[in-house]
Amino acid sequence: MTPPKPIKENPALSPREPPRTWNALSVSERFRSLYGSRKLLVATHREPVIVQPSTKGASPEGDSPKLRYPAGGVSQSLHRLLLQTGGDWVSLQSSPGPSSLDISIPGNPASYTLFRLSVENPYREEEYQRFSNDLLWPLFHEEPGRVGSRPGDFLGYEAVNRLFADHIARITHRHEIGVLWIHDYQLTLVAKELRALASGPLPPIAFFWHIPWPRQEFLAHIPERRTLLEGLLDYDFLGFQTALYRERFLESVAREFSGSSRINVSPRLVVKDGRRIHVGDYPIGVDPGRFETLSLDPKGQAEARAFLREHGIGPKERLLISVDRMDYTKGFLKRLQILDSFFRSFPEWIGKLRLLQIAPLTRSDHPTYQGYQRKVRDAVRTTNDRWKADDWFPVVSVERTVDHRILAPLYRMASGALVTSTNDGMNLVAKEYLAAQKDEGGILFLSRFTGAAQGLREAVLIDPYDPQTAAAIIHRALAEPLSIRTGRNKILREQISRNNIFQWMGSILTGVHATEQEKQEE
Repeated sequence: MTPPKPIKENPALSPREPPRTWNALSVSERFRSLYGSRKLLVATHREPVIVQPSTKGASPEGDSPKLRYPAGGVSQSLHRLLLQTGGDWVSLQSSPGPSSLDISIPGNPASYTLFRLSVENPYREEEYQRFSNDLLWPLFHEEPGRVGSRPGDFLGYEAVNRLFADHIARITHRHEIGVLWIHDYQLTLVAKELRALASGPLPPIAFFWHIPWPRQEFLAHIPERRTLLEGLLDYDFLGFQTALYRERFLESVAREFSGSSRINVSPRLVVKDGRRIHVGDYPIGVDPGRFETLSLDPKGQAEARAFLREHGIGPKERLLISVDRMDYTKGFLKRLQILDSFFRSFPEWIGKLRLLQIAPLTRSDHPTYQGYQRKVRDAVRTTNDRWKADDWFPVVSVERTVDHRILAPLYRMASGALVTSTNDGMNLVAKEYLAAQKDEGGILFLSRFTGAAQGLREAVLIDPYDPQTAAAIIHRALAEPLSIRTGRNKILREQISRNNIFQWMGSILTGVHATEQEKQEE
């Protein structure tokens, strides 16, 4: 392939800007300085709010619906950003209520409109969900044995991406949009469909890929992989969690289009039909200040202690904590194998250390997930039966979401966080746990197969596929002096503070603008 014409390195396209403290206000100010009065439009598969059904029947005309905000770190950070900048959000509707909502919260300077899309054809939605979650999700997490998609599901995937594009095109026609920011593997074809609809120039279209990008042998299982790759190359700006995922993506493009004169690949750039697409790595973070504040809040701490009492955990018991949706990529069975090896090798911990496993269910109507969740429950029972002593048992498993106001103090109280993902795009729980550890010596036991492990190198890394060694590492780290543990956490907390969620947003929005400036200067 003929390499693209070399371009001058633009510092604004670096995934990390010089150290500074980013927050929602500074990101909003940066957006306004770059895009003036134009709006930000965000599109995600999941909506950022849940409409609570009324317990009193239909609400009177004009009443505002009661909203609940899910615990998800990324969606809630984008939500807070739009409350600073204003704008629009497009997602599929997953709870009752109207097709659009005006979202505002007292004390915030702006509001945004949430457009909630419904798929009229239920078969198309089923196909879209199967292609997304039964083909793309397992293969991008390198789990080919869990693929459950059917031939023809791609038609539904295309149809739902077209639905998003149709609605975004209408909004773009009515409003002056500065950036279209599309998110994740469910929406790879939105830019392609938008370009097919457009009769004039479009705003810059950015895309962020939140999950891992796999090795090529797993991508090869997807018959439509070339269409997906070309769809991603219809965006102007592509972001990945880590340099490894960015490099794998570029390798996939180079392999699939080898010999094509239409597509050229270089380390942070793809040129398709003469149009340049920036490709960068932008590790996503959390809002450390928020978690630190929540972890120290007296009311939240009281609620956390009540939560522990409710589940039979005494106030002085030592805890490990894990917080994951009950998905097979999170390594639940590996985690319980580690715990089994831990008590087998170090019986002095029996009766002295518990695992608090917060595991909200996901996709419980799906046979693959139903089977996996049964295996997890059976493994919890087996572990508890094997190692129980009097009224003590080692695993407390809570299958529901716990609000951040309770979760942050629980993080702070735990002697360690056990992250055992077998393949994870980033893992924000690891960063949330560290944020709650102000002046504490809790230990982050972090799977080396997470995106977070590529940045948090001072964390105590474990291999979930080697439970005996992982158990020995946990035993050794728990016995370390407090000064070593707090010193390690100080380094890690500085890293997550510098590379927080707002730095992620600010870097991407700045990079999108720099990409557009480069195009205009050509």
